[in-house]
Amino acid sequence: MRRGNSVYFVLLLLTSVIIGTILGKAFSKYFPVLNYGESIGFGPATLDLSIFSITFGFNANLTVAGIIGIIIAIIAYKKL
Repeated sequence: MRRGNSVYFVLLLLTSVIIGTILGKAFSKYFPVLNYGESIGFGPATLDLSIFSITFGFNANLTVAGIIGIIIAIIAYKKL
């Protein structure tokens, strides 16, 4: 797989997760299962070196709608 295809695939996945989450929140009144999900990640960790400090952290909320978006993105990528 060429490098350009990998970048395209990652961008397609990120876009599909964002759109899936937005649609899941929009239709949660009619389909509440779309907003079911879990939060993964770790809280902020600070590295203080007296001259400067750096804070690291990561958090992602993965919902059913986001997973559906990922599946659609993978299918669309394979068809291209």
